[in-house]
Amino acid sequence: MADTVREQLRRHADSDSPAIRYDDLTVTWREYVSAAERRAGALEAMLDDSLPRHVGTLLENTPEMLYALAAGAFGGFVVAGINATRRGEGLARDIRRADCQVLLTDSQLAPLLDGLDLGDVSVIDTDSDEWAATVAESEPPADPPAVDAGDPFMLIFTSGTSGDPKAVQVGNFTVTMSGEALAPSFELTADDVLYLSMPLFHSNAIMSGFSPAIAVGATMVLARRFSATRFGDDIRRYGVTYMNYVGKPLAYIL
Repeated sequence: MADTVREQLRRHADSDSPAIRYDDLTVTWREYVSAAERRAGALEAMLDDSLPRHVGTLLENTPEMLYALAAGAFGGFVVAGINATRRGEGLARDIRRADCQVLLTDSQLAPLLDGLDLGDVSVIDTDSDEWAATVAESEPPADPPAVDAGDPFMLIFTSGTSGDPKAVQVGNFTVTMSGEALAPSFELTADDVLYLSMPLFHSNAIMSGFSPAIAVGATMVLARRFSATRFGDDIRRYGVTYMNYVGKPLAYIL
């Protein structure tokens, strides 16, 4: 059993089987690992080691969100999943409370930040030509910090039903253990196709979707956000064999 997400991901670094399917895009595991390592190198150059090594993600279920998760593993920094449904001062408070040095977002969600006081956070539009050029010119971190099983992999915010959302540390082993347990329970292998439609800034998608996929090298099909009307088309188009959900999605589908 792998103790860290970094170890799990590197199992598949030489695999040419699909890791990500998103609309018409297909990314192999080899390409996924390589692209994430370059992003880790780009972000490493932006981080101040005298401050918490936290990188926020204001992203929905896009390839850049998956790249960011893997980049955190390779770069030894903590990814703070920012809830993309938050607005105004509540959104700004979450970003500040997570001690983000850098915030990754995209052209669809960046307008949510207009007029907000984020302190000294550096905001990166991952759809921009500047980010693409930075990634293309970057190399994997030469000497990334050592990561142990108990070290945090992510910060995931609670729902906020009993007060303001709170950022909860999620350890590496919590993520790897979830996948190593779920995959054999559902007999998942590298041939399976997992449908990730629950938001990757919440624990259900990380523990029940991302985690089993990286445990066995299965394909992750991304839905930017859950849609009951699109569900059937996606399942048939990509040949999905597994999905995870929490709450009412199945009821909406039925």
